[in-house]
Amino acid sequence: MKKTQKLFLLILAIAFISCSRSPKKEQSLEVKKRPNIIFLLSDDQRADAIGFAENEDVQTPNIDRLAKEGTYFKNAYVTTSICAVSRASILTGQYARKHKIWGFQKNFSKEQLENTYPLILRQNGYTTGFIGKYGVGHALPKEEFDYWKGFAGQGSFKQINEKGDSIHLTKKIEGQAITFLNSQIGSNKPFCLSVSFKAPHVEGDPGYFLPDESYTNLFKDAKLAVPETSKQEFFNHFPDNFTKNNVARNRWEDRFKTAEMQQENIKKYYELIYGIDTAIGNILKSLKENGQDKNTIIIFSSDNGFYLGEYGFAGKWYGSDPSIRVPLIIYHPENQNFRSKIISKMALNIDIAPTILGFAGIEAPKDMQGKDLRELIENPNISWRKEFFYEHLWQSSPAYYIPSTEGIVDGNTKYMLYFKNRDTASVVFEELYKLNEDPNETNNLANNNKFIDLKRKLKRKMAKLKINASK
Repeated sequence: MKKTQKLFLLILAIAFISCSRSPKKEQSLEVKKRPNIIFLLSDDQRADAIGFAENEDVQTPNIDRLAKEGTYFKNAYVTTSICAVSRASILTGQYARKHKIWGFQKNFSKEQLENTYPLILRQNGYTTGFIGKYGVGHALPKEEFDYWKGFAGQGSFKQINEKGDSIHLTKKIEGQAITFLNSQIGSNKPFCLSVSFKAPHVEGDPGYFLPDESYTNLFKDAKLAVPETSKQEFFNHFPDNFTKNNVARNRWEDRFKTAEMQQENIKKYYELIYGIDTAIGNILKSLKENGQDKNTIIIFSSDNGFYLGEYGFAGKWYGSDPSIRVPLIIYHPENQNFRSKIISKMALNIDIAPTILGFAGIEAPKDMQGKDLRELIENPNISWRKEFFYEHLWQSSPAYYIPSTEGIVDGNTKYMLYFKNRDTASVVFEELYKLNEDPNETNNLANNNKFIDLKRKLKRKMAKLKINASK
Protein backbone atom coordinates (compact mmCIF):
# COMPACT_ATOMS: atom_id res chain seq x y z
CA MET A 1 0.00 0.00 0.00
CA LYS A 2 1.34 3.41 -0.93
CA LYS A 3 2.33 5.86 1.78
CA THR A 4 -0.28 8.36 0.59
CA GLN A 5 -3.00 5.72 0.91
CA LYS A 6 -1.83 4.78 4.43
CA LEU A 7 -1.77 8.46 5.41
CA PHE A 8 -5.28 8.95 3.99
CA LEU A 9 -6.62 5.92 5.90
CA LEU A 10 -4.98 7.15 9.11
CA ILE A 11 -6.62 10.56 8.73
CA LEU A 12 -10.00 8.89 8.14
CA ALA A 13 -9.56 6.73 11.25
CA ILE A 14 -8.70 9.75 13.41
CA ALA A 15 -11.68 11.65 12.02
CA PHE A 16 -13.98 8.70 12.71
CA ILE A 17 -12.79 8.36 16.32
CA SER A 18 -13.18 12.11 16.88
CA CYS A 19 -16.68 12.12 15.48
CA SER A 20 -17.70 9.07 17.50
CA ARG A 21 -16.53 10.75 20.71
CA SER A 22 -17.98 14.20 20.06
CA PRO A 23 -21.57 13.41 21.10
CA LYS A 24 -20.37 12.31 24.55
CA LYS A 25 -18.42 15.52 24.86
CA GLU A 26 -21.46 17.57 23.82
CA GLN A 27 -23.66 15.65 26.25
CA SER A 28 -21.19 16.38 29.03
CA LEU A 29 -21.27 20.08 28.17
CA GLU A 30 -25.07 20.03 28.14
CA VAL A 31 -25.09 18.52 31.64
CA LYS A 32 -22.83 21.31 32.86
CA LYS A 33 -25.02 23.94 31.19
CA ARG A 34 -28.17 22.88 32.98
CA PRO A 35 -29.16 25.71 35.31
CA ASN A 36 -29.00 25.74 39.05
CA ILE A 37 -32.37 26.37 40.67
CA ILE A 38 -33.21 27.98 44.01
CA PHE A 39 -36.82 27.80 45.16
CA LEU A 40 -37.61 30.22 48.00
CA LEU A 41 -40.88 29.65 49.85
CA SER A 42 -42.28 31.89 52.57
CA ASP A 43 -45.11 30.89 54.91
CA ASP A 44 -48.40 32.85 55.12
CA GLN A 45 -47.18 35.73 52.95
CA ARG A 46 -50.10 37.27 51.10
CA ALA A 47 -49.79 38.55 47.53
CA ASP A 48 -49.74 42.24 48.43
CA ALA A 49 -47.07 41.88 51.13
CA ILE A 50 -44.20 42.93 48.86
CA GLY A 51 -43.29 46.42 47.75
CA PHE A 52 -43.53 45.54 44.06
CA ALA A 53 -47.27 44.86 44.58
CA GLU A 54 -47.67 48.59 45.35
CA ASN A 55 -47.49 48.12 49.09
CA GLU A 56 -45.89 51.32 50.36
CA ASP A 57 -45.43 50.06 53.92
CA VAL A 58 -43.62 46.72 53.71
CA GLN A 59 -39.88 46.83 52.96
CA THR A 60 -38.75 44.14 50.47
CA PRO A 61 -36.02 45.67 48.25
CA ASN A 62 -34.43 42.33 47.28
CA ILE A 63 -37.70 40.60 46.43
CA ASP A 64 -38.74 43.74 44.54
CA ARG A 65 -35.55 43.62 42.48
CA LEU A 66 -36.22 39.99 41.53
CA ALA A 67 -39.74 40.99 40.51
CA LYS A 68 -38.58 44.03 38.56
CA GLU A 69 -35.80 42.20 36.72
CA GLY A 70 -37.63 38.87 36.40
CA THR A 71 -41.18 37.72 35.68
CA TYR A 72 -43.87 38.73 38.15
CA PHE A 73 -47.18 36.86 38.19
CA LYS A 74 -49.88 39.33 39.15
CA ASN A 75 -52.54 36.67 39.69
CA ALA A 76 -50.92 33.71 41.43
CA TYR A 77 -53.07 31.49 43.62
CA VAL A 78 -52.87 28.40 45.79
CA THR A 79 -55.34 25.57 45.22
CA THR A 80 -55.65 24.97 48.98
CA SER A 81 -54.80 27.65 51.52
CA ILE A 82 -53.13 25.86 54.41
CA CYS A 83 -49.44 25.11 54.98
CA ALA A 84 -49.22 21.31 54.82
CA VAL A 85 -51.64 20.81 51.94
CA SER A 86 -50.22 23.61 49.81
CA ARG A 87 -46.66 22.38 50.34
CA ALA A 88 -47.72 18.88 49.29
CA SER A 89 -49.26 20.42 46.16
CA ILE A 90 -46.10 22.42 45.46
CA LEU A 91 -43.84 19.36 45.76
CA THR A 92 -46.08 17.07 43.68
CA GLY A 93 -47.68 19.52 41.25
CA GLN A 94 -51.06 18.09 42.25
CA TYR A 95 -54.37 19.18 43.70
CA ALA A 96 -55.09 17.92 47.22
CA ARG A 97 -57.93 15.90 45.74
CA LYS A 98 -55.22 14.00 43.84
CA HIS A 99 -52.52 13.59 46.51
CA LYS A 100 -55.14 13.24 49.31
CA ILE A 101 -53.18 15.09 51.98
CA TRP A 102 -55.69 17.32 53.79
CA GLY A 103 -53.97 17.96 57.13
CA PHE A 104 -50.74 17.80 59.08
CA GLN A 105 -50.47 14.12 59.96
CA LYS A 106 -50.36 12.24 56.67
CA ASN A 107 -46.99 11.51 55.04
CA PHE A 108 -46.23 11.02 51.37
CA SER A 109 -46.26 7.42 50.20
CA LYS A 110 -42.98 6.11 48.79
CA GLU A 111 -44.32 6.46 45.26
CA GLN A 112 -45.58 10.00 45.87
CA LEU A 113 -42.24 11.07 47.33
CA GLU A 114 -40.35 9.66 44.35
CA ASN A 115 -42.48 11.84 42.08
CA THR A 116 -41.78 15.14 43.86
CA TYR A 117 -39.65 17.62 41.96
CA PRO A 118 -36.54 17.35 44.24
CA LEU A 119 -36.31 13.56 43.98
CA ILE A 120 -36.88 13.62 40.22
CA LEU A 121 -34.09 16.19 39.89
CA ARG A 122 -31.75 14.09 41.99
CA GLN A 123 -32.52 11.03 39.85
CA ASN A 124 -31.50 13.13 36.86
CA GLY A 125 -28.12 14.29 38.06
CA TYR A 126 -28.92 17.29 40.27
CA THR A 127 -27.45 17.88 43.70
CA THR A 128 -30.41 18.64 45.94
CA GLY A 129 -30.74 20.51 49.21
CA PHE A 130 -33.67 21.26 51.50
CA ILE A 131 -33.63 23.83 54.30
CA GLY A 132 -36.38 24.88 56.70
CA LYS A 133 -39.97 23.91 57.23
CA TYR A 134 -40.83 20.70 55.39
CA GLY A 135 -44.47 20.75 56.38
CA VAL A 136 -45.78 17.45 55.00
CA GLY A 137 -46.48 14.87 57.69
CA HIS A 138 -43.77 13.93 60.19
CA ALA A 139 -41.57 11.48 58.23
CA LEU A 140 -38.64 13.59 57.08
CA PRO A 141 -37.01 12.38 53.81
CA LYS A 142 -33.49 13.20 54.99
CA GLU A 143 -31.82 10.40 53.04
CA GLU A 144 -33.45 11.51 49.79
CA PHE A 145 -31.47 14.77 49.66
CA ASP A 146 -27.76 15.47 49.34
CA TYR A 147 -28.05 18.28 51.91
CA TRP A 148 -30.80 18.27 54.53
CA LYS A 149 -31.54 20.95 57.12
CA GLY A 150 -35.31 20.56 57.19
CA PHE A 151 -37.53 20.19 60.23
CA ALA A 152 -40.95 18.71 60.93
CA GLY A 153 -43.99 20.58 62.18
CA GLN A 154 -44.05 24.33 62.64
CA GLY A 155 -40.61 24.70 64.18
CA SER A 156 -39.63 27.70 66.32
CA PHE A 157 -38.05 31.06 65.56
CA LYS A 158 -36.00 30.68 68.76
CA GLN A 159 -32.78 28.96 67.70
CA ILE A 160 -29.21 28.47 68.90
CA ASN A 161 -26.21 28.76 66.55
CA GLU A 162 -23.01 26.70 66.56
CA LYS A 163 -21.51 28.96 69.21
CA GLY A 164 -24.46 28.48 71.54
CA ASP A 165 -25.81 32.00 70.99
CA SER A 166 -29.46 32.81 70.32
CA ILE A 167 -30.33 33.30 66.66
CA HIS A 168 -33.57 33.90 64.80
CA LEU A 169 -34.65 30.97 62.61
CA THR A 170 -34.73 33.09 59.44
CA LYS A 171 -31.11 34.09 60.02
CA LYS A 172 -30.17 30.47 60.69
CA ILE A 173 -31.84 29.34 57.45
CA GLU A 174 -29.93 32.05 55.59
CA GLY A 175 -26.62 30.72 56.94
CA GLN A 176 -27.51 27.15 56.01
CA ALA A 177 -28.36 28.23 52.47
CA ILE A 178 -25.03 30.01 52.08
CA THR A 179 -23.22 26.95 53.46
CA PHE A 180 -24.88 24.83 50.78
CA LEU A 181 -23.98 27.30 48.02
CA ASN A 182 -20.36 27.37 49.16
CA SER A 183 -20.27 23.56 49.06
CA GLN A 184 -21.20 23.65 45.38
CA ILE A 185 -18.30 25.84 44.24
CA GLY A 186 -16.40 24.00 41.54
CA SER A 187 -18.99 21.23 41.20
CA ASN A 188 -19.67 19.86 37.73
CA LYS A 189 -23.25 19.04 38.72
CA PRO A 190 -26.16 21.50 38.73
CA PHE A 191 -28.01 21.97 42.01
CA CYS A 192 -31.53 22.62 43.21
CA LEU A 193 -31.87 24.19 46.65
CA SER A 194 -35.31 24.47 48.26
CA VAL A 195 -35.37 27.08 51.04
CA SER A 196 -38.56 26.93 53.08
CA PHE A 197 -38.96 29.78 55.56
CA LYS A 198 -41.25 29.66 58.59
CA ALA A 199 -41.70 33.44 58.45
CA PRO A 200 -44.00 35.30 58.48
CA HIS A 201 -46.00 32.53 60.19
CA VAL A 202 -46.74 33.00 63.89
CA GLU A 203 -44.85 31.35 66.72
CA GLY A 204 -46.84 28.72 68.61
CA ASP A 205 -50.59 28.05 68.71
CA PRO A 206 -52.78 30.11 68.73
CA GLY A 207 -49.62 32.05 68.05
CA TYR A 208 -47.94 35.45 68.05
CA PHE A 209 -45.63 37.14 65.56
CA LEU A 210 -41.99 36.92 66.60
CA PRO A 211 -39.64 38.88 64.34
CA ASP A 212 -35.88 39.13 64.70
CA GLU A 213 -35.07 41.65 67.44
CA SER A 214 -32.79 43.43 64.97
CA TYR A 215 -35.86 44.66 63.10
CA THR A 216 -38.29 45.44 65.92
CA ASN A 217 -37.97 49.22 65.42
CA LEU A 218 -38.34 49.09 61.65
CA PHE A 219 -41.89 50.51 61.71
CA LYS A 220 -41.77 52.02 65.21
CA ASP A 221 -43.34 55.41 64.45
CA ALA A 222 -45.18 54.45 61.27
CA LYS A 223 -48.94 54.32 60.89
CA LEU A 224 -49.54 51.44 58.49
CA ALA A 225 -52.41 51.06 56.07
CA VAL A 226 -54.97 48.44 57.08
CA PRO A 227 -57.20 46.38 54.77
CA GLU A 228 -60.44 48.09 53.77
CA THR A 229 -62.55 45.09 54.78
CA SER A 230 -61.02 44.98 58.27
CA LYS A 231 -63.22 47.93 59.19
CA GLN A 232 -66.11 47.36 61.60
CA GLU A 233 -68.73 47.63 58.85
CA PHE A 234 -67.53 44.32 57.36
CA PHE A 235 -67.33 42.43 60.65
CA ASN A 236 -70.63 40.63 60.00
CA HIS A 237 -69.98 39.95 56.34
CA PHE A 238 -69.89 36.23 57.16
CA PRO A 239 -72.94 34.96 59.12
CA ASP A 240 -72.98 33.87 62.77
CA ASN A 241 -73.15 30.16 61.92
CA PHE A 242 -69.87 30.65 60.07
CA THR A 243 -68.01 32.85 62.55
CA LYS A 244 -69.14 31.42 65.91
CA ASN A 245 -66.19 29.53 67.44
CA ASN A 246 -64.44 29.79 64.05
CA VAL A 247 -60.65 29.59 64.41
CA ALA A 248 -60.28 32.59 62.08
CA ARG A 249 -62.47 34.74 64.34
CA ASN A 250 -60.84 33.45 67.53
CA ARG A 251 -57.39 34.32 66.23
CA TRP A 252 -58.62 37.75 65.14
CA GLU A 253 -59.54 38.32 68.78
CA ASP A 254 -55.91 37.57 69.73
CA ARG A 255 -54.24 39.66 67.03
CA PHE A 256 -56.38 42.32 65.39
CA LYS A 257 -59.35 43.07 67.66
CA THR A 258 -58.39 46.69 68.37
CA ALA A 259 -56.76 49.27 66.11
CA GLU A 260 -53.68 49.22 68.35
CA MET A 261 -53.39 45.42 68.16
CA GLN A 262 -53.83 45.50 64.41
CA GLN A 263 -51.09 48.10 63.96
CA GLU A 264 -48.70 46.25 66.26
CA ASN A 265 -49.21 42.87 64.63
CA ILE A 266 -49.13 44.06 61.02
CA LYS A 267 -45.82 45.74 61.88
CA LYS A 268 -44.46 42.48 63.28
CA TYR A 269 -45.78 40.58 60.26
CA TYR A 270 -43.90 43.00 57.98
CA GLU A 271 -40.78 42.74 60.16
CA LEU A 272 -40.78 38.98 59.64
CA ILE A 273 -41.07 39.55 55.90
CA TYR A 274 -38.22 42.05 56.04
CA GLY A 275 -36.14 39.31 57.67
CA ILE A 276 -36.90 37.02 54.72
CA ASP A 277 -35.98 39.77 52.28
CA THR A 278 -32.68 40.38 54.08
CA ALA A 279 -31.89 36.66 53.93
CA ILE A 280 -32.67 36.58 50.22
CA GLY A 281 -30.39 39.58 49.68
CA ASN A 282 -27.50 37.78 51.39
CA ILE A 283 -28.18 34.59 49.40
CA LEU A 284 -28.04 36.63 46.18
CA LYS A 285 -24.80 38.24 47.36
CA SER A 286 -23.29 34.82 48.04
CA LEU A 287 -24.29 33.60 44.57
CA LYS A 288 -22.51 36.55 42.98
CA GLU A 289 -19.38 36.17 45.11
CA ASN A 290 -19.23 32.46 44.22
CA GLY A 291 -19.70 33.11 40.50
CA GLN A 292 -22.97 31.13 40.59
CA ASP A 293 -25.32 34.01 39.84
CA LYS A 294 -25.27 33.81 36.03
CA ASN A 295 -26.52 30.22 35.89
CA THR A 296 -28.98 30.16 38.80
CA ILE A 297 -32.72 30.53 38.33
CA ILE A 298 -34.59 31.84 41.37
CA ILE A 299 -38.27 31.21 42.09
CA PHE A 300 -40.01 32.94 44.99
CA SER A 301 -43.51 32.29 46.32
CA SER A 302 -45.57 31.57 49.46
CA ASP A 303 -47.57 28.54 50.56
CA ASN A 304 -50.74 30.62 51.10
CA GLY A 305 -52.01 34.08 51.89
CA PHE A 306 -53.14 35.51 55.20
CA TYR A 307 -55.98 37.62 56.62
CA LEU A 308 -54.81 40.78 58.38
CA GLY A 309 -58.20 41.46 59.92
CA GLU A 310 -60.46 41.26 56.87
CA TYR A 311 -64.06 40.41 57.89
CA GLY A 312 -62.84 39.97 61.47
CA PHE A 313 -60.51 37.11 60.47
CA ALA A 314 -56.91 36.07 61.06
CA GLY A 315 -55.34 33.06 59.36
CA LYS A 316 -56.21 31.69 55.92
CA TRP A 317 -58.29 28.66 54.77
CA TYR A 318 -61.19 30.42 53.05
CA GLY A 319 -61.66 31.60 49.47
CA SER A 320 -61.05 35.34 49.89
CA ASP A 321 -58.24 36.84 47.82
CA PRO A 322 -56.13 37.73 50.91
CA SER A 323 -56.15 34.00 51.77
CA ILE A 324 -55.62 32.37 48.37
CA ARG A 325 -53.46 34.84 46.43
CA VAL A 326 -49.68 34.71 46.83
CA PRO A 327 -46.59 36.38 45.38
CA LEU A 328 -44.88 34.47 42.57
CA ILE A 329 -41.67 35.57 40.87
CA ILE A 330 -39.34 33.75 38.47
CA TYR A 331 -35.93 35.29 37.91
CA HIS A 332 -33.81 33.95 35.04
CA PRO A 333 -30.50 35.84 34.81
CA GLU A 334 -29.52 34.78 31.28
CA ASN A 335 -32.81 34.57 29.35
CA GLN A 336 -34.06 37.93 28.10
CA ASN A 337 -37.55 36.49 27.55
CA PHE A 338 -37.88 36.27 31.33
CA ARG A 339 -36.74 39.79 32.08
CA SER A 340 -39.00 42.59 33.34
CA LYS A 341 -42.35 40.96 32.62
CA ILE A 342 -45.66 41.23 34.42
CA ILE A 343 -48.09 38.43 33.63
CA SER A 344 -51.78 38.75 34.47
CA LYS A 345 -52.90 35.25 33.50
CA MET A 346 -53.52 32.76 36.32
CA ALA A 347 -50.61 30.87 37.84
CA LEU A 348 -51.10 28.22 40.54
CA ASN A 349 -48.91 26.63 43.20
CA ILE A 350 -49.27 23.31 41.33
CA ASP A 351 -47.40 24.93 38.42
CA ILE A 352 -44.16 25.27 40.38
CA ALA A 353 -43.02 21.62 40.20
CA PRO A 354 -43.49 21.15 36.42
CA THR A 355 -41.85 24.54 35.84
CA ILE A 356 -38.76 23.60 37.88
CA LEU A 357 -38.49 20.31 35.98
CA GLY A 358 -38.91 22.17 32.72
CA PHE A 359 -35.96 24.44 33.52
CA ALA A 360 -33.90 21.30 34.15
CA GLY A 361 -34.92 19.82 30.79
CA ILE A 362 -36.91 17.02 32.44
CA GLU A 363 -40.37 16.00 31.32
CA ALA A 364 -42.88 16.24 34.15
CA PRO A 365 -44.68 13.03 35.21
CA LYS A 366 -48.16 12.66 33.75
CA ASP A 367 -49.60 12.76 37.29
CA MET A 368 -48.51 16.39 37.68
CA GLN A 369 -51.59 18.53 37.09
CA GLY A 370 -49.88 21.90 36.92
CA LYS A 371 -48.55 23.67 33.85
CA ASP A 372 -45.00 24.65 32.90
CA LEU A 373 -44.99 28.42 33.38
CA ARG A 374 -42.07 28.81 30.97
CA GLU A 375 -44.54 28.37 28.11
CA LEU A 376 -46.58 31.33 29.33
CA ILE A 377 -43.52 33.49 29.96
CA GLU A 378 -42.05 32.84 26.52
CA ASN A 379 -45.39 33.36 24.79
CA PRO A 380 -47.78 35.50 26.90
CA ASN A 381 -50.45 35.21 24.18
CA ILE A 382 -50.59 31.42 24.44
CA SER A 383 -53.93 29.78 25.21
CA TRP A 384 -53.97 29.43 29.01
CA ARG A 385 -56.29 28.58 31.90
CA LYS A 386 -59.05 31.09 32.55
CA GLU A 387 -60.34 29.50 35.73
CA PHE A 388 -59.28 27.19 38.53
CA PHE A 389 -60.84 25.04 41.22
CA TYR A 390 -60.27 25.90 44.88
CA GLU A 391 -60.66 23.35 47.69
CA HIS A 392 -60.08 23.12 51.43
CA LEU A 393 -61.50 20.01 53.07
CA TRP A 394 -60.25 20.32 56.61
CA GLN A 395 -61.89 17.83 58.98
CA SER A 396 -63.41 20.29 61.42
CA SER A 397 -64.32 19.78 65.07
CA PRO A 398 -66.12 21.80 67.78
CA ALA A 399 -62.73 22.70 69.25
CA TYR A 400 -61.24 23.66 65.87
CA TYR A 401 -64.06 24.86 63.64
CA ILE A 402 -63.02 25.54 60.04
CA PRO A 403 -65.83 25.12 57.50
CA SER A 404 -64.87 23.17 54.36
CA THR A 405 -64.60 25.05 51.09
CA GLU A 406 -64.99 24.38 47.38
CA GLY A 407 -65.07 27.09 44.78
CA ILE A 408 -64.07 28.51 41.45
CA VAL A 409 -62.22 31.62 40.35
CA ASP A 410 -63.29 32.23 36.75
CA GLY A 411 -61.71 35.34 35.29
CA ASN A 412 -63.41 38.24 37.02
CA THR A 413 -65.98 36.13 38.83
CA LYS A 414 -65.65 34.04 41.97
CA TYR A 415 -67.97 31.55 43.62
CA MET A 416 -67.24 29.89 46.97
CA LEU A 417 -69.32 27.28 48.78
CA TYR A 418 -68.77 26.66 52.50
CA PHE A 419 -70.13 23.54 54.20
CA LYS A 420 -69.70 21.39 57.31
CA ASN A 421 -67.15 18.59 57.50
CA ARG A 422 -66.89 17.77 53.79
CA ASP A 423 -70.66 17.39 53.43
CA THR A 424 -71.52 19.66 50.49
CA ALA A 425 -75.24 19.30 51.28
CA SER A 426 -74.72 20.94 54.69
CA VAL A 427 -74.27 24.46 53.34
CA VAL A 428 -73.07 27.16 55.75
CA PHE A 429 -72.48 30.10 53.39
CA GLU A 430 -72.13 31.00 49.72
CA GLU A 431 -70.16 33.81 48.10
CA LEU A 432 -70.44 35.23 44.58
CA TYR A 433 -68.47 38.26 43.43
CA LYS A 434 -67.77 40.16 40.24
CA LEU A 435 -64.14 40.93 40.98
CA ASN A 436 -63.62 43.56 38.28
CA GLU A 437 -66.37 45.65 39.91
CA ASP A 438 -65.76 44.53 43.48
CA PRO A 439 -62.07 43.67 44.06
CA ASN A 440 -62.45 43.81 47.86
CA GLU A 441 -65.25 41.23 47.81
CA THR A 442 -67.79 43.28 49.73
CA ASN A 443 -70.94 42.88 47.61
CA ASN A 444 -71.98 39.24 47.88
CA LEU A 445 -74.30 38.39 44.97
CA ALA A 446 -74.95 34.76 45.95
CA ASN A 447 -78.53 35.39 47.02
CA ASN A 448 -79.31 38.07 44.46
CA ASN A 449 -81.95 36.77 42.03
CA LYS A 450 -80.43 38.81 39.20
CA PHE A 451 -77.38 36.56 39.30
CA ILE A 452 -79.00 33.12 39.59
CA ASP A 453 -77.92 32.17 36.07
CA LEU A 454 -74.35 33.28 36.71
CA LYS A 455 -74.22 31.24 39.91
CA ARG A 456 -75.58 28.16 38.16
CA LYS A 457 -73.05 28.55 35.35
CA LEU A 458 -70.17 28.79 37.83
CA LYS A 459 -71.41 25.79 39.80
CA ARG A 460 -71.52 23.68 36.62
CA LYS A 461 -67.98 24.74 35.72
CA MET A 462 -66.85 24.06 39.27
CA ALA A 463 -68.28 20.53 39.15
CA LYS A 464 -66.27 19.74 36.01
CA LEU A 465 -63.07 21.21 37.45
CA LYS A 466 -63.63 19.22 40.65
CA ILE A 467 -63.72 15.97 38.65
CA ASN A 468 -60.56 16.93 36.75
CA ALA A 469 -58.76 17.77 40.00
CA SER A 470 -59.07 14.17 41.14
CA LYS A 471 -57.73 12.61 37.93
